[in-house]
Amino acid sequence: MKTAVFALCPCLLLSAFAQTSPSAGNKSGNPASTQIADLASQVIAPDWDRLKPSPLTGEWERGVQGMLLNANKFALNTWYHDRKGFDKQDSPYLDFKGRAEAQIRPVAHQVFGLATSLKWNLYDPVITGISREEATRRTIRMISSLAHHHKANQGKTGWGDAWQSALWASQAALAGWFLWDELDASTRMELARMTEHEANRFINYKTPYYRDKTGKIITPGDSKAEENAWNSTILVAANVMMPHHPNWQRWNDKAIELQASAYSAPGDWNLPGSINGFPFSKLNGSNIDPDGTVINHNILHPDYMTAIMGSATNAWIYCIGGMKSPKASLFNGNRVYHALTDLLVKDGKTMYVSNQGQATATMYYPQGNDWGNNRQANYWLMDIMADLFHWDTQSSIKGHDWARARQQEMQAMQARTTTGQYYQKRDEDTFPSREEWISYHLAFGYIGLWLHQNKLVEFTDEPFKAPVAR
Repeated sequence: MKTAVFALCPCLLLSAFAQTSPSAGNKSGNPASTQIADLASQVIAPDWDRLKPSPLTGEWERGVQGMLLNANKFALNTWYHDRKGFDKQDSPYLDFKGRAEAQIRPVAHQVFGLATSLKWNLYDPVITGISREEATRRTIRMISSLAHHHKANQGKTGWGDAWQSALWASQAALAGWFLWDELDASTRMELARMTEHEANRFINYKTPYYRDKTGKIITPGDSKAEENAWNSTILVAANVMMPHHPNWQRWNDKAIELQASAYSAPGDWNLPGSINGFPFSKLNGSNIDPDGTVINHNILHPDYMTAIMGSATNAWIYCIGGMKSPKASLFNGNRVYHALTDLLVKDGKTMYVSNQGQATATMYYPQGNDWGNNRQANYWLMDIMADLFHWDTQSSIKGHDWARARQQEMQAMQARTTTGQYYQKRDEDTFPSREEWISYHLAFGYIGLWLHQNKLVEFTDEPFKAPVAR
């Protein structure tokens, strides 16, 4: 087996490795925080001189930019003022009125969308009505508040260590990483602690599965596909942010395992060899059915088939950090996408609905959808991935055609108001954080298109070893 090192941009090799050891561990068995005096010094911001971000070119791509800017407009105005009342709070750190999903996740999604627009130089105050300086100030205030209120900085009274908190933390961490050069020292330290804390939770984590190797369903009606995918992202974020951290290798190894397991199918453990150093034989079960479908909320749920993007967006995060992307991030993406587009399910229908051989924005839910039937952003991002990652080679209609059909619908949804708001009625999507959910999908779609348009994405199947400090 070959041993490979992440391909790192030269700037990543300049920081000194902190010669400290993790403490023995906490009560859960996961390693506790390392006692690094200045943890923020471990963080290396993206090399923006290498990336040289600028607006996408192409009419369709400019449409993506327009949708994200509309989402920014809603976030900085109606959402910030009327929905959250953040403008009425005077203290340096915002009070989120709680520490659960309903209070933390929406803010994490919005800061990711805003930081993407700001750092990729597509932010437009003419569209949002808010100056770039003020938009940056509000975004940083939300980022600093998220980090400050985390358990890593507040102890038991903070948010974190929850079933989904790794997702929220990863979005906040990446937003802060994008804007790292503009954060003050206190925010940098608290953001680094939050990221390290949430990543360390998974070092000794037992990877869960929907079905074991014998075929027994362990968690009826509840695949662990989505959870494994989103939990991997905090590990990836920690790796790219802190490439010389003492826990780098352990974070990496668990990130690869979680990504490989997230959308593993029955029998994948019999595949020869390994993927990025993780032997297929170590898969202890499966999280999707053999035909590529996913069971969640006790139904065949197309929404949770698209949740493979929790792993796949990692490919772009690695890239921003100057690293090659592991093929584990895309494992079984082609199988899942083919099931969405061409698998005949109930009544001989496909989940993606075409009209005389042409892509449409219509979805067919064979067993219903408890989130509502008017979602587009997750399928739109899935289609973009299918096009960029070549998941659509076996699909009768290609990913770029589906994405364009959906984008027309998405632009029409946004055009119904002048505020940038996407949804108008609750039954269009019952998810409480639906507007914020739109924002982060649009942001990742833009990042992916930008990285591929600029030919910065390179994949490897070799194992990764911790970068050597110089």
